[in-house]
Amino acid sequence: MMEEFASLDREVQNFKPKLSRHEKLRSLILDWHKELDPDEERTLPAKTCDIIITSRDRIRSVTLEGRKALFKKWGPRDFVARAVVLLKSLPDPADRDGLYTVQASTGPRHLKVVDRAPAQSAA
Repeated sequence: MMEEFASLDREVQNFKPKLSRHEKLRSLILDWHKELDPDEERTLPAKTCDIIITSRDRIRSVTLEGRKALFKKWGPRDFVARAVVLLKSLPDPADRDGLYTVQASTGPRHLKVVDRAPAQSAA
């Protein structure tokens, strides 16, 4: 399993530049069509295919009025316990002084493949 993982890891690392280029092209194409209405779709013809820019996904969010109603319903303590604050919304998103956030090693672990040096022959 270790060798198979290492082999697949090499393939994935070699594929990353293509993924990066794919994302850059995707962003460029979407930037050319910023004026599209959120519910509108557009078909872009290419030589060998068509590319469809789909309508935007529908995303639900809680309104300001909804938050006020939930604050009343749950009370301050439960509201604060249930509220989610996006890091980008902080006065200083980096929060280097730790005024609003705490950082701990609780994220996922990663596997890193390191090639071994060739074995030296005994003299």
